[in-house]
Amino acid sequence: MKRFALALMAGVALLAAISTDGSAAAICPTIFQPVCGVVGASNPTTYPNACVARRARARILHQGACLGPICFFIFNPVCALDPRTRRPTTYPNLCAAENARARLLYNGPCRRR
Repeated sequence: MKRFALALMAGVALLAAISTDGSAAAICPTIFQPVCGVVGASNPTTYPNACVARRARARILHQGACLGPICFFIFNPVCALDPRTRRPTTYPNLCAAENARARLLYNGPCRRR
């Protein structure tokens, strides 16, 4: 079981997860800078910030809130790292890359080497 504590340090609010068994606490700022992340084979989830996502052991796909699972067919290509092949792959848009669990590298089609 975990308890949560809110602390103010140098003008920044911090959220600390404190285990009742005395294990190490994970401290994250309460700053809202959402990221889209995924844990294992689960659906992508929006986390309040990268620290909270890492604490949940999520792999961060991109900055900002998750877009899927339903995507519009708007062609706005992005280059993302395919989790199966570990190679940069061009996806038709960020939502399609997110649904493939691919990590965004940059906007636009992948450049050839």
